[in-house]
Amino acid sequence: MCSDSPSHLGRLRMPTTKAKLAATLLSVVFVLALLPGCGSGQTALTIYHAGSLSVPLETLEKMFEEEHPEVDVLRESGGSATMISRSITREEAGEAPPDIIVSADYTLIPGRLYEPGYADWTIVFAKNRMVLCYRDHAPFAEDIVASTRTWYDVLRNEDVRWGHSDPDDDPCGYRSLMVFQLAQEFYFDDAATFGNTPDENASGLYDACVPGTDEERGRVTEGRQVVRSKSVDLIEQLQSGDLDYAFEYSSVAVQHGINYIELDDAVNLSQTGYIGDSGVTYADLYARASVRLETSPGEYSTKSGKAIVYGITITKNAPNADLAAKFVAFLLSNTGKQVFEGDNGQPFVTPAQCDKPSNLPSSLRDIVVPM
Repeated sequence: MCSDSPSHLGRLRMPTTKAKLAATLLSVVFVLALLPGCGSGQTALTIYHAGSLSVPLETLEKMFEEEHPEVDVLRESGGSATMISRSITREEAGEAPPDIIVSADYTLIPGRLYEPGYADWTIVFAKNRMVLCYRDHAPFAEDIVASTRTWYDVLRNEDVRWGHSDPDDDPCGYRSLMVFQLAQEFYFDDAATFGNTPDENASGLYDACVPGTDEERGRVTEGRQVVRSKSVDLIEQLQSGDLDYAFEYSSVAVQHGINYIELDDAVNLSQTGYIGDSGVTYADLYARASVRLETSPGEYSTKSGKAIVYGITITKNAPNADLAAKFVAFLLSNTGKQVFEGDNGQPFVTPAQCDKPSNLPSSLRDIVVPM
């Protein structure tokens, strides 16, 4: 019979301070053993990258780990602006930044990381172009494909749901807004310069499709316009039929097997050189488009249109800088080019170019040229 007397309770031995500490340390060791790259003798290589690069980088991750079994590549993806902000937040908090940052807009790296001293070089290595994706049996898609109607006529005038990513989070988002501006310029405002007959459907196109102030446009889902944090978030909605159309990079459309409509080079942000016999360069036309972006709460800057070029850097405080340089070299190799260009429809910049080659790790200097 159990006793409830104080003398019986007194025989229970309470854990000592040393015992508690030992139990806590044992729990920590157990948890760490479950984490990737911990407790296994592996070194973690951390990469923050644009969501549009998830497919090719997943392939390169596996290939690199096969060649370097002591390495665990840890990738985090999102809108390029969001990932750079996350890296800056870690630096400001005194925490380790990612080893590598890969951005869908290379200018975000010097624009946001150089001044505070978080990076000091950028390699440009890949290109892309904007396309308009559509779901199977999307309303009026056959008309657009048959060239009996324009894409902007359908998005403007028909009851269809179309989407893009948030311009503050993702370069594909502000590039989507630029597509509307450039279409208005090319097909109506300055149509004669480019040998086009002005199309009334392109008159006031930007305000009609993306209403609001310059600081408000395209930030929230409103009416038939759907906004998500990053462009790849829209793919699932296209596949489920919840969305009719979405602006994406061509490589993302190819990688996910999504139907897409090619846009004119004058609006798809992919080209250099002159536009036909107009005497206007693609760079000059693209620069006519601009979007106000919130760089920090309540603070804005203006981003002007440029051809889509991806950039990569190793952060100055990278925990594993030497290992990061090996991964960058692997990405820039013929193997990396095949994965990006041959397997995933994303053109490489050949040879890769660097804005500040003297700041590069010595192992990378011979595989790039100055910008």
